[in-house]
Amino acid sequence: MYSYLPVAWHRLLMGVVAGVLLTPGACVIRADDDGRGQSKQRITLAQMLVTRDVAANMDRIRSAFDQARAEDSRWIFFPEGALSGYYGGFDQDQVSEAFDEIRQMCREARVTALVGTCWKEREGTFNEIRIVDPNGQLIGRYAKTCLTRGDARQFKPGILPLVHDAADIRFGTLICNDLWVTPGFSDGPNPHLSFQQAKSGAQVIFHAVNSGSDQRYRDYHESNLRVRSAEAQCPIVVVNAARDKPVNCASGVVDGFEYVVQLPRAGEVIQTVEFHPAAGSTR
Repeated sequence: MYSYLPVAWHRLLMGVVAGVLLTPGACVIRADDDGRGQSKQRITLAQMLVTRDVAANMDRIRSAFDQARAEDSRWIFFPEGALSGYYGGFDQDQVSEAFDEIRQMCREARVTALVGTCWKEREGTFNEIRIVDPNGQLIGRYAKTCLTRGDARQFKPGILPLVHDAADIRFGTLICNDLWVTPGFSDGPNPHLSFQQAKSGAQVIFHAVNSGSDQRYRDYHESNLRVRSAEAQCPIVVVNAARDKPVNCASGVVDGFEYVVQLPRAGEVIQTVEFHPAAGSTR
């Protein structure tokens, strides 16, 4: 159903704990109502440690699903590389088997999941968000497009649909550097994918991140999220991989020029929040 374009076409187009720390259950953070006339949506953000141990990652993923089900979430969202680990040397058979379990958990919890994982195809290895509906069906994929130089040594860039439809809304998905195209880490150019998604009707953009704890990039990361949300005229929901030290991009909900919901920067947090989709686009 989906296919990746060869790198040449991509370049052409781009030119144009086992002890998981859970925030106490039943604590839902709510974004302010701005009168958009669009129903708010509940989403469980899994700010989890991402390791190269798929079994350990799955323990954290199961805990997040348990909380999503208990708190009646409609969505659950995992950071970049959450299932496989953020590297290209994973075992695809092990990841595939674990992903089948995630599909079953979607059916049991009746949620739409956005799962950060790396994935191997015949064409190569990709860094993806895989979208699973409440029936456990894979309804969409997005592969990281704006690779960092480190990414490019492990993954191929992907071109997939700018927007997807699920849970009665249209949304975009981005992975880490796709939004930032951070100077010094990427060769560019910046395709402004968030704006392209907004022009294609995105009512919210989901941004899966694994950006680390180097605080020199915090202002750049978070100011970009604010500006891109204002430009797109829709919220950006972001979830970062946890670190023991404070991360340099807070998980939460960015709407316009501000974080309307922000999770703690340090440590693992699984938190249910609300976001307010933009009205259907007329762009």
